[in-house]
Amino acid sequence: MLKHAIRLLAALSMTAAALGAGAAEASAQASPTGTICYQAHVQDIGSMDWKCDGEWAGTRGRALTVEAVRIRINAASDYFQVCAKAHRSNYGWDDHYECANRNHEITVGTTGTTGYYNPMEAMRVYLDETTGYPDGNAYVRNVGWLPGPSYFATNWQVMEIGSTGRGLPMETFWLKSA
Repeated sequence: MLKHAIRLLAALSMTAAALGAGAAEASAQASPTGTICYQAHVQDIGSMDWKCDGEWAGTRGRALTVEAVRIRINAASDYFQVCAKAHRSNYGWDDHYECANRNHEITVGTTGTTGYYNPMEAMRVYLDETTGYPDGNAYVRNVGWLPGPSYFATNWQVMEIGSTGRGLPMETFWLKSA
């Protein structure tokens, strides 16, 4: 019982500190600029500011997990398309991938609105071969930064960031088109 009370107090103080220190982080700016933009939905914080083209999203040094990622494309071409799917704790890979283009934003993972809070452990990103190849990296708890391996699959360049089969959540990541 005492352990539970101590954990609860620690969690509340960490949340209060995060809200106080990170109020600007949770503001979720409305108009990101860049080609590939993404927004991390982080445990105990919610949606953070949009980041674009290689900027890191999430938190560092706070042991908070990424639960979902929103992706928006600001490319001039209607043909520029990015698709993604999440690997979530206690679930595995999503059954299908979601695709974002200039007119459609996507969310992969869970934000709590579905009643689930499953940390993302990995993300698979698909980029149409005519627009380049995806580049990215994820910071995985207890491991550190893991560069994403890339491969080609029928008209798509595919990259996977994070880790699977280890039960270790992503805390920070970045994406870009190279």
